[in-house]
Amino acid sequence: MALKYEFYHNPDCATTKDRKYHARVVPSGRISNNQLAKEIQKESSLTVADVKAVLIALADKMAEHLGQGRKVYLEGIGYFQVNLHCKEEVRTIRGARSKNVEFKSVSFRADTDLKKSLRKEKIQRSKIMPHSMPMTEKEIDAKLTEHFAENPILTRRDFELLCLQVRSTACRRLRNLVEAGKLKNISTPRNPVYVPANGHYAPAAEE
Repeated sequence: MALKYEFYHNPDCATTKDRKYHARVVPSGRISNNQLAKEIQKESSLTVADVKAVLIALADKMAEHLGQGRKVYLEGIGYFQVNLHCKEEVRTIRGARSKNVEFKSVSFRADTDLKKSLRKEKIQRSKIMPHSMPMTEKEIDAKLTEHFAENPILTRRDFELLCLQVRSTACRRLRNLVEAGKLKNISTPRNPVYVPANGHYAPAAEE
């Protein structure tokens, strides 16, 4: 099995022209204590109950030591440490109050051995689109003009693949295009089939 990823646009891009993307892992599920216990049991002499008891005790002891300001290091896994947060901006140390400081999160830094193991994993682009790619109205119009130049109709699935949109976003944007008078549904509401409306999406005339 491989790590699956997809591209997401950077949120600090001011315009479409400046848009840049970064790769992010697509989550493929969550592993519980029960699942871990069963897998560890198969590879050791411990019972599932033994493993679960150790995991529960580990969580309790980690909370105890982290709560005392210690870093917790699990060999082969990594380092854990508590991060704090000020509820209000602190302008002077003299005026700082303890009640203004609160728990924020627990940070984690992976151990070198764990990182080495993960670097060996195969990485593949996800076949399941977990999010919609950002597209302006102008970009969508251009895609639809190209599509209708070679195809007489458009389905929701066509639109998803053409504009890289997930189903919910595709349905919403298609509904907006119908309301704007750019597309017309010639089938049923449950199984829509779209065609251009009012002369939209016609290829530009050649000079």
